[in-house]
Amino acid sequence: MIILSIDTSQAASVALVDTESGAVLAALQADDQRRHVEFIGPALAKVLAHSARPDLVVTGIGPGPFTGLRVGIAAAIAVGQARGIPVRGLLSQAALAEELRRTNTQTKGPVLIAADARRKEVYFSVYESCDASLRAGPFVAKPTEVDGVLAAEGQTDISGRLGRGFLLYPEVLGQSSFPAIVDPRAEYLAFAAASEITAGRELAEPVPEYLREPDAKSTPVRESTLK
Repeated sequence: MIILSIDTSQAASVALVDTESGAVLAALQADDQRRHVEFIGPALAKVLAHSARPDLVVTGIGPGPFTGLRVGIAAAIAVGQARGIPVRGLLSQAALAEELRRTNTQTKGPVLIAADARRKEVYFSVYESCDASLRAGPFVAKPTEVDGVLAAEGQTDISGRLGRGFLLYPEVLGQSSFPAIVDPRAEYLAFAAASEITAGRELAEPVPEYLREPDAKSTPVRESTLK
């Protein structure tokens, strides 16, 4: 299966992957966490210039900041509609778990993944390293609250840590065990989606997982007192 995958939950990323052969046909990753709109259009044009045609579009559904996350989801839906192919969603941190599974085969046990949620908070979840399956989460909390949430969920046997959250708050969360794995990469999101399909699990609808209210809110309507 050829999967076009998109993730804008942290830094933006686009990839075209042949999941049967394991080949990454094209992939682009942005360095800037905030210029998603400027990146996504040109990146999609370059990736889709490949001769292979996608059978499925998979988009990361977060959790992630409101503005950035919806850019990728909207782009995925637009491509799916234009090409007449299905669009499905997958939690973005599954890409980090899949990258760890494929690049660090010696790692055993559950791993904690933490991403930048802004507002001095992190999005975090626990995945099983051997098969990149979700054990708990995702959650959003202040770094000082993470241990308490994990304890309440019975997730205290953490064997590794990864993601941007550990680079931002090492004094509270601890050091990343895998500092090279920082943000979700679209190629690993595609492989994670393929694993879900192979296991007989349905992918989600392309609906964003914000976990909280957006930063920007509309101004409530006020009626003038002048008559």
